[in-house]
Amino acid sequence: MKFKSRKAQFFILSAFAIVSIVYFMARWVEPFTIIDVSEVASLEEAFLFNNVKEKAIDVIKQSKSCDDLQYNLEEYKNFVEIYVIERGKLLLVYHLTSPCKLPSGEEIPTVVIFDLNLTSPRIKIGSHFYETWKPS
Repeated sequence: MKFKSRKAQFFILSAFAIVSIVYFMARWVEPFTIIDVSEVASLEEAFLFNNVKEKAIDVIKQSKSCDDLQYNLEEYKNFVEIYVIERGKLLLVYHLTSPCKLPSGEEIPTVVIFDLNLTSPRIKIGSHFYETWKPS
């Protein structure tokens, strides 16, 4: 009977030792595995800028008609200006290189040119890009 009780005690002591070793190793390794997210927070302006640029292109692609294109662009510009006032200064300027409608009423492809500039206390970002709208 003594042998079984010593075997049980050894098992419990061994399990405690293994758990303790694993715990202390995890605590020792932990400081090296902490991810530094401060860099991501400092790139908020870049994320915002790229998101505004990407969605501007989506507005062009999703517009079904010439009137829809002009309305969507103006609404998007107003939305962006209101949204960004709290986060910095963003200037979104666009213009159509040619009318998207002929005098006869026929819709034709046109290029929309964007000038996008973001200025905040920490960063200045700018981009000049274009997207072609095609009637569907």
